[in-house]
Amino acid sequence: MSEEKKYPKVVVGVFIFNDKNELFLMAHRYWQNKFTIPGGHVEIGEKFEETVKREVKEETDLDIEDIEFLGFRNLPDLKTKFTGPVNHLVSFLYKVRAKGDQKVILNEEGSSFKWQTVEEWLKQKEEVTDSTIEPITKYFTKNELEEDYKNLYKRALADYQNLLKQTAKEKMEFAVYANEQMLREILPVYDHLKMAIEHHNGESTDEWLKGVKHVVKQFKDVLEKIGVEEIKVKDKKFDHNLMDALSNEETEDKDLDGQVAKEIKAGYKLNGKVIEAAKVIVYKFKN
Repeated sequence: MSEEKKYPKVVVGVFIFNDKNELFLMAHRYWQNKFTIPGGHVEIGEKFEETVKREVKEETDLDIEDIEFLGFRNLPDLKTKFTGPVNHLVSFLYKVRAKGDQKVILNEEGSSFKWQTVEEWLKQKEEVTDSTIEPITKYFTKNELEEDYKNLYKRALADYQNLLKQTAKEKMEFAVYANEQMLREILPVYDHLKMAIEHHNGESTDEWLKGVKHVVKQFKDVLEKIGVEEIKVKDKKFDHNLMDALSNEETEDKDLDGQVAKEIKAGYKLNGKVIEAAKVIVYKFKN
């Protein structure tokens, strides 16, 4: 036959504070008369808060309020009369407040009790069980509270820094979008100036022509400084990522098949992104 499985016992532990913010601990007969918190087993069909109220009433005769769950502890190796043959407890910890000014009446489990501040209990921790002093340090000391505030500050700071990064990114994206929109308005003017030079039939010495060429050069220099690059299509194979094919021109030269025959309208890239595809006519091999 297989060995019968054993399971830990589920208990509650209760930290009771009074109106002076003093913590109640009792010297417990089952814990070598060391000070500990009231608590006990969760009975079948009982809710945790019902267990908290019942155990506190049975052990101290105190009525309580403001029940707050703190956390739980796994205590796998306890050797006390309280735990019996199964020396393993899973303890659910609660913080409560005693109602008004009441008289403490201990049952047979307690031999004495004290109301003291958390700081006073920590100075006498050799009189307190380890399973009690550890959660006191974790949940009620100033250092732990400061650590919580530090963690909250770090998280808030990280959120703020992420917000700054996101805002900067959005500003940059808006600036790029605004530049792109502006360039879409300006580039046709640039194209028209270039076309005027290409189709001019006069002498190259004409003063107005020299002036226009100078303006075009200045225009080009400014565009290059802000990241605008003209898409090169001369002697290039058609690339649908950079060009729009308006029509085909038949050729008997197979090597020219798919190559740009003529540029109709210049194309441009802004910082590597195509903002205006080049409009071209493409050679098509005549079979």
